[in-house]
Amino acid sequence: MYNLLIDIGNSDTKAALNLPGSYDIKLIKRYSYQKKSFRKDFNSGLESIFRFIDNTQLIKIGISVLNNEYKDFTGKYIYRQTGIDPVFVDRNIRLPIKIKYGEGIGNDRICNAVAAKEIFGKKNMLIIDFGTATTYTMVSGNVLTGGLIAPGIKTSMLSLTEKTSLPEIELVFPEKIINNNTIDNIKSGVMHQTYYSVIGIIKELRRKNKFLYTIATGGLSELFDFDKSVINITDKYLALKGIGIILSK
Repeated sequence: MYNLLIDIGNSDTKAALNLPGSYDIKLIKRYSYQKKSFRKDFNSGLESIFRFIDNTQLIKIGISVLNNEYKDFTGKYIYRQTGIDPVFVDRNIRLPIKIKYGEGIGNDRICNAVAAKEIFGKKNMLIIDFGTATTYTMVSGNVLTGGLIAPGIKTSMLSLTEKTSLPEIELVFPEKIINNNTIDNIKSGVMHQTYYSVIGIIKELRRKNKFLYTIATGGLSELFDFDKSVINITDKYLALKGIGIILSK
């Protein structure tokens, strides 16, 4: 018997199964969606999942969704397909952490914080989530204390190319920082801007938070190979694990 975990971000949806009480997940599906066709894209993605697993094998379903406009539709769709009322993660449900943050905290950041606290349990932790935005979330003890939000790598690249005549590029590091062609100039600028920004922010935060433990997550975290002295560990699916932990509480 499994829990079904669904993380609906700003541009893609991820779904996974996990055994109740376990941190381990099995990723089933990850797919992008367009806002104008979210319902269609969500239906087709979830249909492929329900072909993979019998509904009778499901115990609970947890959902983290960033855009509340999708909440009513996804809840009704899941119930029609499974007969299970999903648990939507937000700051108002029972959580194993406290939140010292004003209104508007992304539910994915709550899931990341829960997973970091339960799995790693360090005194001070910084979670860097490389997605549509690059978010930094601080967790001290069992309290989410704040963070910062920066443009994501793809967002930076699109902002640069959509408003200029510059070409779109593949998100990879060129061999050198300084290059003599436009394609590698863009690659170097977009990638190194994020890379050195991460290093600088971590360095500054470690001046004020001794033994700060750093965790990278998110779909674009695999683009970077930070030294262990910068990023202690990478866990690409931290938010999904957080949903599973919340369901088990």
